[in-house]
This record gives sequence, structure tokens and C-alpha cells, in this order.
Amino acid sequence: MKRVKKYSKGDLVYIPQAVNLFSYRDSEKHFSMNMRLKIPRNCLVINTTEEEDHVGVLYDGETWFVKEADVYPTPENAKGIE
Repeated sequence: MKRVKKYSKGDLVYIPQAVNLFSYRDSEKHFSMNMRLKIPRNCLVINTTEEEDHVGVLYDGETWFVKEADVYPTPENAKGIE
């Protein structure tokens, strides 16, 4: 069953404090690094997948993945997302 994605490439999202971000190398299929945010951040969505529940975001110039359930729309992007 195909999932409906809440976010699209180019959306600005809010990520609260203490949320885990994950990264992986191109040659690996599993996450290789993770970190926990110390302060909340607004990040740009750069990657979405239909198969998984993660969203790719741009954080400090690198691609990181975060669980879609841990991401919230910014007030400017909240229109249409219930």
C-alpha cells in the first residue's frame, strides 16, 4: 500500500529538541551515524521516500534523515496539512 507523504522536497520543517537524526553512506543500506539535536531547528526537506517513514533534511550542509513523525510543518507551510 502506498503511503501519502506529508512533506515534499523544498518544504521547510520544524524539528524539536532531542530528536534523533540519522545518516548513511551511499554504499550502505543501513544508517551509519546518528545524532540528537540539542536545540530545535528548521530544516529544508531534500528527500522523501514512499517506502519508509523517514524524511531527508538538509542540516549543517549535509543530508540527514529523521522520522516523519518527529517533524512538524513550519507555520508558513502548515496550510493544507492536518
